[in-house]
Formats: sequence, structure tokens, C-alpha cells
Amino acid sequence: MGVQVQRTFVVPPAAAPSEEVPLTVFDLAAPTYHVTVLFAFSPPNPTNQALLDALSATLPRFPLLTATMRLDRRVGTRPCFVTGKGGAGALVVEAEVPSSALSDHLPLAPSPGHGLLHPAVRRGAAPHVLMLQINRFACGGIVIASSSHHQVADGHSMTMFFHAWADAVRGDGLHVDCAPVPYGPAALVPRRPPRCEFEHRGAEFLPLSPAPTNDDGRESKPPAEVDHHVDTSEITNMLLHYTSEFVAELKCAAHNRYTTFETVSAHVWRKITAARGLADGGDAHTSTRIAVNGRGRLAGTGAVPAAGFFGNVVLTAISRTRAAALATGTLADAAALVRAGVRAVDGGYFQSFVDFGALHGDEDLEPACADEAGVLSLDVEADSWLHLDLHRLDFGCGGRLVGILPGKVPQDGVVVLMPSLRKGGGIDVFVALWEKHARELSAIAYA
Repeated sequence: MGVQVQRTFVVPPAAAPSEEVPLTVFDLAAPTYHVTVLFAFSPPNPTNQALLDALSATLPRFPLLTATMRLDRRVGTRPCFVTGKGGAGALVVEAEVPSSALSDHLPLAPSPGHGLLHPAVRRGAAPHVLMLQINRFACGGIVIASSSHHQVADGHSMTMFFHAWADAVRGDGLHVDCAPVPYGPAALVPRRPPRCEFEHRGAEFLPLSPAPTNDDGRESKPPAEVDHHVDTSEITNMLLHYTSEFVAELKCAAHNRYTTFETVSAHVWRKITAARGLADGGDAHTSTRIAVNGRGRLAGTGAVPAAGFFGNVVLTAISRTRAAALATGTLADAAALVRAGVRAVDGGYFQSFVDFGALHGDEDLEPACADEAGVLSLDVEADSWLHLDLHRLDFGCGGRLVGILPGKVPQDGVVVLMPSLRKGGGIDVFVALWEKHARELSAIAYA
């Protein structure tokens, strides 16, 4: 894919006084890397200038997207974002792909060439919270690539931004509401007095007491859970397409008692466990870790603004079992585990976490999940984009969204469920897996 960069520039932050915005307790527990997503639109599409004018009109509503990140913990300080004049702005790249039509690359599927369609992102070295690249193909189709830092915003918040940007494009960038969407710790309201019914140290954050260590000072783990590192180039990204008919068969096999997400994620969990060779007996345990959006669970409590909140309001639900039991049990058994784990992270749990932030947010909190690249895992990290409404993005001019795809993911075991944009619908499942296990999964994923 011959991608030619035309220009690179920065959309500056709003000309407001600099302000330090501490990370919320949800931000502190969030992954510490950029998330890249590719959106492909068939022609005809708006001009680059129309897209950029609308972007400049929209960004003031989302001050964190043009902020500077200060994530290091200095003595007596809390990690923060600097908004206003002290912000870094949003990086924008304009590029052309004159040698091919967009249709040559559809349906979108993981490919090494896609790295040319978005700005390079190196962990800990990207000064911009938001980086965008607009790629225009010979046919007039475009791919818009977005890389945003996860400690700034979760998927729900970024979807809010994308739709606001698209609305502004369709309105020619005029009459855009510039009132900032609520953000930061001040927008999260604890109970009075705050109280924690759940232990969040040891769940979202590391416990105060140090973990047991070996003689060499390293953390000790059960033999089946010792970390195995591989080069990140050995982590394969793949896309499974499950037709509507296949999804219906899976749900029927689970007695039609479970949601699409519960059923399909349970199926993929079982297949990945088998592909890893964990189902052949032994005492190995496996878990599926599921990102849960707390906005609906906190609705009506006043803990988050009813008008919307930009940031992170996501916690992780964990369902754990013996790998052999997962393999020998039914799909319904696995779906029941998924459901129980998700339902355990209920409104009370989220409110307890908000209160925990009010009580302990200024302390030195270390996330319990390191999300280290290239570490082989026994677990699955599952995320659902089924209800994010990303598939409804419309920038106008008649262009149609024809593809959504995460960028390269170097973490073993990441799974993302998305509505398929192919004719006939269905579900697309993005999977990041060690290459040996990925080959095994390809052979059994549709069984």
C-alpha cells in the first residue's frame, strides 16, 4: 500500500488558561496506551478541509483530547492532564493512497500495511492524547485513523467525540455547541460520606502489602501462571466473521438464554482455550476479563452527569474457571460464567469505586492489570463494541461506513466483538493471539 503523507500539523488547544485536571480513579485504572481504530468510508466523501474545519469546531467540547499528559507520579503530586494553553493539541496527518482504490482493501482485515494508515505510536513516547490520519484513496474513499490515549477516554467517550465531529461535518462546521462535555474528577460525585463496600485494592489496584516473592526478589506465581515473553511480532492479529446464521446457531446451542455478547464471547473463550492446549487436563485456570461500562449502572444515582461524561467509566468483570472444565462443559455453561461475572460488577460496585476514588484517589495507586505487550496469557481480555454505535458514523456527502478495525494489538488474548458491516450482517471478532495459537484457532473457530 503506497501511502504518501501530504502534511502533518497540530490542531491547537482552545485559547483558555492552562488548567491541571487530575486523573479520575477510573483513569488511574485504565490501560496506559493509545487505542487505534480505522474507519473506512466509500465515496463520495467530504473534502479534507470540511473534515478539518469541523474537527477544529468540535475539539473545544473535548478539552482532554488536546491536553498534555503528565502521568509520572512525582512526590506530592497526582498524575494530571493540562488543558487550555498548556495543552499539546491534536496531531493530524493528511495522506493519499494514489495507487489503489479503497475497495482493493475491503473487507478490512488486520494487515501489516495498515500501520501506514495511522501515525506511529510508541508506548510512553507519544506527546499527543489524540492523533488522527486522513487517508484519501484514488477512488475518493477515505480511511480515518484515530489513536487516542485510553487514560483519557474509553470507547463510549470516543464514540461521543466521533459522532460530534461527524455532526459538525454534516452541518458544515457551523453552529456547533462548544460547551465542554463534563470531564475530570469534579464531575464524579461520591456519596456523603463516601464508603467502600468492596475491596478495590487487589482488584483494580495492587494491594498495599507486597506480593510474595522468590529468592531472586521477583513476584512468585503458580507454575501454570508464570509469564512467558515473546517478541511482539509473534502476536498475530486476526478477524473472525460469524454470520447471522452462525450466531443464531450458537445462541440456540446455549438454549437462547443469553445475549449475543455473552454467547459469542463464551464461544471464543472456549476456542482460544482449546487453541492454547489448555483443555487437555491439568490444573490450569483461565479467565475472561470483560470491560463493563458503568454509565447505565450509575444512571439516576447522580454519580455521573446525566448529560454525559467524557473520560473513563469502565471496570473489568472477571469470570474464572479451570480450563478443562471450560472445555468439557457446554456453551451454555461458559455463557453463564460470562453473565455472572458481568452482573457482579453492578451499580453498587461502581458506586463503591467512585467513593474509593474520593477517599484514596490522591494515594499512590498502581493498576493491577499491567497489559504488557508480548506476554503470553492463559486469559482472554474481551471488549464489546456491539452497542457503541460506531457503525452508525456518517460524515455526509453520501459516503458509507464500510469497515471498522482496531489497529495492531501486541497483547496476547485481546478479543473485540463488533457489528459486521458486510452484507448480511453478523459479528466480526478481532483477536490478538500468539501466532502458533492463532493458527490453531483458525482451524476450530467455526466448529
